[in-house]
Amino acid sequence: MATSTSKDRHDEIDESQVTTVQLRSTVIAQRKFLKHLQNSLGTEGSLTSLSPGPSENVFVIPQILESQLRVQLAFTNNAAWEAQLRDWGALTVNSLSSSALMAVMQRGATVSDGVAISRTLVSLVKQPSPSAVKSDTALPRNFRGPFDWNLDERGANVAAAWTMFANDPKFADQLPWDDIAIGHIDTGYTEHAALGWVKGSSSTVKPASGHDYWDGPLDLDPRDEWLPGFPGHGTRISGAIAGFMSNAPTNPFYGVAPGAKIIPYRVTDSVIIDHVKHHVASAILEAVEDGCHVVNISLGAWFGSSKLANALDFAYERGVIVVCAAGQVLQEVIYPGRYNRCVTMGGVGPGFKPWSSGARGQYVDLCGPADVIRRVKAENLPHGTAAQTVYEKADGNGTSYATATCSGIAALWLAWHGIDALKARYAASGQWQIVQAFKKVARQTATPGAWSPANASDYGSGVINAAALLSSPLPVDGSLKKAKEANDVFDPDD
Repeated sequence: MATSTSKDRHDEIDESQVTTVQLRSTVIAQRKFLKHLQNSLGTEGSLTSLSPGPSENVFVIPQILESQLRVQLAFTNNAAWEAQLRDWGALTVNSLSSSALMAVMQRGATVSDGVAISRTLVSLVKQPSPSAVKSDTALPRNFRGPFDWNLDERGANVAAAWTMFANDPKFADQLPWDDIAIGHIDTGYTEHAALGWVKGSSSTVKPASGHDYWDGPLDLDPRDEWLPGFPGHGTRISGAIAGFMSNAPTNPFYGVAPGAKIIPYRVTDSVIIDHVKHHVASAILEAVEDGCHVVNISLGAWFGSSKLANALDFAYERGVIVVCAAGQVLQEVIYPGRYNRCVTMGGVGPGFKPWSSGARGQYVDLCGPADVIRRVKAENLPHGTAAQTVYEKADGNGTSYATATCSGIAALWLAWHGIDALKARYAASGQWQIVQAFKKVARQTATPGAWSPANASDYGSGVINAAALLSSPLPVDGSLKKAKEANDVFDPDD
């Protein structure tokens, strides 16, 4: 760990190298290469796609995947590793510094005439079959299956949590989490039917309660302006948190907490936020003051900042649960997930196998579904026109989705116990206990992941389990240990 200083006491991320490969331009050749990676990985991880690199037909080998394969294939030097990649179909093998890769990732897609254009993701999706709904299963309102893997017992066990609400008389005929407010710090919003948008207004997304930090004080609407970078990211993640579309292709589409209130705070054009950390810090502070109960940050920075850490401390003391992405491609967990006092999410794929592009290590608290995820399609449409499409293939991935899963589950947990009841329960010793109670119980009730015991510490306490979390009793007031400040040295008890 880095030496502590009064200015910045937290461990910083080390510079490293990332392998890139140039592949043939044909989809067949690219998929063949990816299949070799997957087959060699075996049961040790989940990887259904490779991220584009800095130029055409260049792709990035995730650091975690590389380290796993070097061990499994007993490569003791770079020459053997590079020879194997060429044997699998790589035309060239090069390396890129992690900071340079972050710059490439920040750039993301280009936009031409309102259409996002990016280098093609090489993908080889094996979509799990949706689960059937038992005939005696009670579900809220008009919920019906089949459910995607990430929502049932094969993933975060969310559908079982919905059944708990439906079977409890005090929650009859309502969605008790629809008054839970989730501050969504991202690229902003676009209109989509899965998020309740009809004729320019939404029952789920509340732009008037949010803020646009990216376009300055003259633009009050946090609408995603579809700039180069990651246009539509805010909408896709909002869908994963709170979406619902009964007429989606193949089977209904659900977020984790359908209909929970999404308060959009537009802070960036990219999922890499080193250039806007001050916006993120301001958005956290405003979300707390605006009465948000959960804050979702499916974004990340290479470097920390005192303002960002202080904002996490403010949220923590006020009892607001802040959920952060661990990051991907690079092995190191990124900021703000690297700080104490937030919930940092790593990723798994089907079978609870580690997502082999996800960051891992001591800063990861829990994992959530992050590979083979079905998503809403964000579109750059005129005001008042809602997009209607859900991707038929479950080809989404990223710890952004694991983060969205946790934020949605936090909303369910808060609704299950009641916001006012939680505040009253923890009034004597401090509202920070709400955050600590959620984090403690979520870790205690997590599902074990399909990783070896030697790697268990890299993936937190396991895969978040919504039903088990709701079923677990709450810690009593005064029994919880307060976490070290966000920017203090890593707190293993947090």
